[in-house]
Amino acid sequence: MFLLLSEISYLIYFGEVISEGVLDSISETNTYEAFSMLKPVLFITVPALIMTVIILFIYKKFITVRFRPILPLTYYLIIGTIFISFNNDTEIENDTHKDYRLNLIILRGFYPAVVGNVAYLGATYLSTDIYADTSEIEVFNDAVILPPQNLNDNLVVLIMGESSLFSRYSAYGYHKSTTPLMEEIFNQKNGGCIISNSHSSASFTRDSIPMTLSFNIPESNNNLFDNKSIIEMAKYNNYKTYWLASYRQSIKGPSNAKFGFIARKSDVLDFTDKETEGRQDVNLSKLLEKHLKKDSVTKKFIVIHLRGSHQPYSDGYDEIDKQALPDAENYDLTIHHTDRTVKAIYDVINKYSSNYSIIYTSDHGEIVNLGHGLSKGVDQFLIPFMFISTNNRFDCQFIESFRSSNGYLSGLMNKYILSNLLGYQIDQSILDKEKNNDRILLPDNQNMLFLDYLKLNKQP
Repeated sequence: MFLLLSEISYLIYFGEVISEGVLDSISETNTYEAFSMLKPVLFITVPALIMTVIILFIYKKFITVRFRPILPLTYYLIIGTIFISFNNDTEIENDTHKDYRLNLIILRGFYPAVVGNVAYLGATYLSTDIYADTSEIEVFNDAVILPPQNLNDNLVVLIMGESSLFSRYSAYGYHKSTTPLMEEIFNQKNGGCIISNSHSSASFTRDSIPMTLSFNIPESNNNLFDNKSIIEMAKYNNYKTYWLASYRQSIKGPSNAKFGFIARKSDVLDFTDKETEGRQDVNLSKLLEKHLKKDSVTKKFIVIHLRGSHQPYSDGYDEIDKQALPDAENYDLTIHHTDRTVKAIYDVINKYSSNYSIIYTSDHGEIVNLGHGLSKGVDQFLIPFMFISTNNRFDCQFIESFRSSNGYLSGLMNKYILSNLLGYQIDQSILDKEKNNDRILLPDNQNMLFLDYLKLNKQP
């Protein structure tokens, strides 16, 4: 009853039922992120708990019919076991890796609120062992042309934001000065670009990052397992690879499984220390400097994953941000903190390298004060994209060349941009086909052309 009422409460609060994407994220989140989301979860579970107690009180006080739970519980257990067992014997994705979701989605269709959700969560959690293998993948994606070139860029850095909506950036015209430092960095005449009309490939981190750092696509996870990731491609071309993040974005064991599968392929996997470096993203510059200072290798590819503007927003800024924008709401303060973080990282990069390319973007956007991973709301896909390079070959026109004919730069293009920055050429026919098939992965694991989604979610 509690689970059923929680589903109803979720429907009232968000205006939609719990999606497979939400359940996937629950099963793959890390401990900190799980606890950080307790407050929003309470808005769903507390009303459900109160109603459960009231209904049970009424039942006990006024209803005399005996309820025998053993029969329905046994029935549900048998049904769930049959579906899960059938999943264990059925290979959906390819000959090596199993996808447990297809039959569970069917089960959720019959029993959407309780049995389906519990069975889906259980099977998804048990299936994360497909992400445990960290051995090197030998096969390149068909789009990649070999051999790679040896470029002069010693340092390629991807700064991946979190839950960041471009329209809250003063760099994109927002009325509050949330990003003055990034405007200064990425507005430089030589090599700096603030790219308009960019969108993510998904509204969940677990889906978006794999489609940036591997050849994963909305239709299938096959390429995640069958083709080298961008990190492995960097290593093949003699870059030392790093994955740096806040301790709040830490990757341990099966948590963050889908993008952790990629991250764990890095030569260096490191996170800030809560006690010595504090809670905020701005301290990631110290972690970056630690590695740049001690590591003498020439070529480096570095992914820096921010905590950014993820809920709860009150954890994403400090007193300096509050003093700079005293009348701003919490979400805007998190954007201002990201601005300071990127500037601190940029300063460290300039201190240790004169040949570099830097991308700043976000895994997805945010429907401010509501969240992301919902079926409706285009803001959860609209993101910033900024770029700067000391290599004249990689200018603003280079980035613009990846824009779709629909006028948008998709997160699906990130893998191809990074491939070029790391010395790889891409088959133009494959690139053009992907570029002009601009689709997104929805929270229910369906894909849709971005323009179609945009039209459906257009504000009146």
